[in-house]
Amino acid sequence: MSLLQFFRILAARRSILLAALLGAVLVAAIVSQLLPQRYEARARIMLDIVKPDPVTGQVMSTVFLRAYTRTQTELIRDYQIAGQVVDQLGWANDPGLVDSFQRSNDGNTNPEDIRRWLAQQIIDTTSADLIEASNILEIKYSSTSPDGAKKIAELIREAYIKSSLDYRREAAGKTADWYREQTEKAKALLLAAEADRSRFAKENGIVLSADNVDLESARLAAISSQEVTASTQPIITQSAGAPQPAVNTPATAQLDAINQQIAQASKTLGPNHPVFQSLQRQRSVIESEAARQRAASVQVATAPTIKIIGGQAESAYRAQRARVVAQRDKVDTLNQMSRDIEVKRDQYLKSAQRSAELRLAADVGETGLTPMGAAISPKKAVFPNIPLIMGGSIGFGAALGIGLSLLIELLGRRVRSDEDMEYATKAPVFAIIGQPTNNDRWYRKFAHWVSAKLSRRRSILAEA
Repeated sequence: MSLLQFFRILAARRSILLAALLGAVLVAAIVSQLLPQRYEARARIMLDIVKPDPVTGQVMSTVFLRAYTRTQTELIRDYQIAGQVVDQLGWANDPGLVDSFQRSNDGNTNPEDIRRWLAQQIIDTTSADLIEASNILEIKYSSTSPDGAKKIAELIREAYIKSSLDYRREAAGKTADWYREQTEKAKALLLAAEADRSRFAKENGIVLSADNVDLESARLAAISSQEVTASTQPIITQSAGAPQPAVNTPATAQLDAINQQIAQASKTLGPNHPVFQSLQRQRSVIESEAARQRAASVQVATAPTIKIIGGQAESAYRAQRARVVAQRDKVDTLNQMSRDIEVKRDQYLKSAQRSAELRLAADVGETGLTPMGAAISPKKAVFPNIPLIMGGSIGFGAALGIGLSLLIELLGRRVRSDEDMEYATKAPVFAIIGQPTNNDRWYRKFAHWVSAKLSRRRSILAEA
């Protein structure tokens, strides 16, 4: 079938085409008037995803940004949010809504089922999405009333912000409780380890200095130095009552460093900041350790007077070395216990710091969600969209009319032109008597123009 034959068929069956077109438009107009109008209200929230966390200082990476926004849009349409809106609206106590639920659910009177059924209606008419190229989340709610749509959109936003804050506090509180338990366990293990070390040292008579050197080894080092200088100094005497110089221990160096950190943190952090509080707790622990190491150093420094004269140095050195070797295994055990205590102390400090941070996060009122003004009240209904419905009905009616015209033509084919005669007789037409009508002329001109355009395009594509 050529394009010219197609237009001739439509012209001959124009009554069917017009009837189908007008019928579709009429039905669409009636339906658009009968459908209930729906208004869509919008409420916006700005997600502060680019700001660091006020407690931990962490910033969300771009890897988890898409998953985070997707999670937030799904939470808005969650039953927990919709249930809070139902409670605030009091729908569960509305006799009309309760009666409607009972009629559709065989007389079910369970309050939780009623609440879930009403919440599902809110979920079905709620949507949320992130505005492109921004961090603004837009909540949309549609209703038969513009004021009702605006009110419920604002309630959904408020319930979402409240639920986000409650969830964050609950999660941080549970984790903080777990870390608090671990802190107590770490503290108990630390105290037990320190008690075991003290008991072992007392039972074996071992005293360690600040650098974990026992008293006997310190005496051996002193005798060794005296033996080296015995040729030039025949008598070496160390008075037990002489004043001792200040001892610099590792804990003292750590204490100086932590004091510098606290001084710097006091200028940038508040007194309630978890990092500042953790530094203060570390200082208290290190101060006690520094006092213990200084006491041990003084004990070593105030050891009984060592008096070695001439040839007695070698015999004293050998005797002292024998005592050191005899208790070497005990000293090694005590050093191992000291290293274990340092590990447990580090675990305790880290656990206490993390527990303090999470406890602060559980008490914080910042959600990272900022409501942007009041909900946007709809001015016109978004459904039914009359221009869209009418345009669709025109297209559907035209397609239906064309389809019916071609179907009827194929069931009862007519000869309306020389092309139809050639198609019916399977023989060429040599001459046409008479002139074509004006209508037939514009059919031919339009068909020839379309055919020429199509032929030219096909030739261009073939050359390409």
